Amino acid sequence: MSIRGMHWPPFGLGLGTPANLALLSAERRRRYLPTALLAVLSGVLAALTLVALDHLLFAGASVQRIRALGQLSWLQRAEIVVFSATTEEIVYRLVLATAISALIFLALRKRTSHAAAIAMWVSIVVAALLFGLAHVANLRNVPHPYARAIVLNGIAGLVLGYLYWFRGLEAAIIAHLAADATIYLILASLI
Repeated sequence: MSIRGMHWPPFGLGLGTPANLALLSAERRRRYLPTALLAVLSGVLAALTLVALDHLLFAGASVQRIRALGQLSWLQRAEIVVFSATTEEIVYRLVLATAISALIFLALRKRTSHAAAIAMWVSIVVAALLFGLAHVANLRNVPHPYARAIVLNGIAGLVLGYLYWFRGLEAAIIAHLAADATIYLILASLI
């Protein structure tokens, strides 16, 4: 296959833009509403689960960061939520997970009929691990900063990766926005 004949991402991975398609008609909007609600619920539950797991496994080290965030203005915290959720999903899911998946898919597509599924799940796990590692600096002066970031942010990365592949980039962004809003806006105001 020549470079000109190559499609990016390769056909067969099933990538689409459900939210964009939902703008086309009322019927598509009705069908997208459950996805948007699932994304919001997934984000809120992921955030609360991570805070609980942090308390159980890592002595609640995140509470100090959440309290520090509460010192920022509401507008600053809202800017962080929108910027980080959007850019991180573009980087870790759209670019990284898609690239990993495409490479694996291209390598396996002639060897197995499950190439797309294998490629998607490997990309979800690898992107989640890298997503976790990227968050080590958030709390580097705590016990086990790498284990903490990989476990907690890695779990969030798995949820976001699943939503990306099975519900679309927009669902991953919505879930990430909901998770960050739960921590940065709600919990940071309460703790």
